[in-house]
Amino acid sequence: MEKITENVYATTDIRGCNPGYVLTKDGAVIIDTPQLPTKAVAMREEVLQKGPIRYLINTEHHIDHIFGNYFFTGLCPVVAHEHISKEFGVVSSGNPYSYSIEVVKKDDPKGMTLMPAEKDFHLNPPTILFSHRLTLRVGDQVFELFHTPGHTKGQIAVYVPKEKVVFVGDTIFCECQTWFHGADPDAWLWSLDFLRTLDVNYIVPGHGPICNIDYITKQSAFIREWVTAVAVGMAKGWTLQECMKRISFLDRFPVDIGQEAAGPVIQQKAVERIYNFLQGKIERYR
Repeated sequence: MEKITENVYATTDIRGCNPGYVLTKDGAVIIDTPQLPTKAVAMREEVLQKGPIRYLINTEHHIDHIFGNYFFTGLCPVVAHEHISKEFGVVSSGNPYSYSIEVVKKDDPKGMTLMPAEKDFHLNPPTILFSHRLTLRVGDQVFELFHTPGHTKGQIAVYVPKEKVVFVGDTIFCECQTWFHGADPDAWLWSLDFLRTLDVNYIVPGHGPICNIDYITKQSAFIREWVTAVAVGMAKGWTLQECMKRISFLDRFPVDIGQEAAGPVIQQKAVERIYNFLQGKIERYR
């Protein structure tokens, strides 16, 4: 995994989210887990060589952030926002196991030997929940967990002040397509404004390369562009289907690793979500 600071590691070049960990004098804290079994097991072994695992924190409920939790079962408590617990492992079709089997077959065939039978599989859900803010003190490190709704209702950020690093999950998609399929754009922009107040040198996004505080402006602008494009379409009298056909930002950013074929669907789901958001048909997260 890439060394970000003396005690912070993350990886940004695999299918799924950007998982990472932070070392303390009393063990490690993991933030999100790899979606691919071989990567999850490799991460587990790398961390255990450096000490015990004290906590595993999930920044959201989507399967690419939590599927690897299975491979950390019994090693530590899992921490998440209370809303993450309610939607943990929900996928758009089928069930988490069958969905993940297809991903593993395609992107991690060697990982199939690590997959349990469906009857033995579980997602290792969170057992420590919070609603707004939670502080964890582990060894010589402090971890500030903040509720940052927007991409999902239960989205969180994990701030490590001593390292001047924040793991923001999918609140930031750095230099790759932004997924809106479960989003509240207004809450998202509020959360990005909040993240600006943190004293950080490094941001670990949910997808894409490590960035800094300046990228918040770019992410905020892209969200506003999406909302404006759909709003303009609605003002012209376009139906949802017409907006889905005419609005696309695929020329702006690539789709993240392993998801390239989903580009057109990502655009359509973004349009649909924002269209319904502007019509007041979805729950507001703030």
